Amino acid sequence: MLFWVPVAASGIIAAVATLVDILSRRRKRARSRREAGARLHALLVEAIAHLDKVDAHSFISGAKDRHDAALAEFRRFVDARQIANYEAAVQTFDRCRSAVQPGAIKVLASLKSHKPVEHSDVIDLKKALNALMQFADGGQEA
Repeated sequence: MLFWVPVAASGIIAAVATLVDILSRRRKRARSRREAGARLHALLVEAIAHLDKVDAHSFISGAKDRHDAALAEFRRFVDARQIANYEAAVQTFDRCRSAVQPGAIKVLASLKSHKPVEHSDVIDLKKALNALMQFADGGQEA
């Protein structure tokens, strides 16, 4: 046997082991990304569904910690080219979430002004939630 055959064989084995390790890490990261996206998606769908059924302010205030945790968890899976878009969507969501008024205040303002109850804050919040959902669903390259 030639002297270089064992050296070449060990080199090939090391290269194959490295490739298997790389592929394994990619699969694990892809699985983690899918799971984080699914958790974020579920929270966003729940929020959109409940905004019309309950007082939007109390619901969104109660879910703030869960939403923030899911957004932070998902952030690490967002592609570097899309991170600015993701951050902008999160900031828009934060701004819209802060702008939501309690239902009682909206009704009192409506009675005082003799105008219909204003729901633009909830509409804007739904738009922000849908923008984030595009990331969670993979519509934006994450």
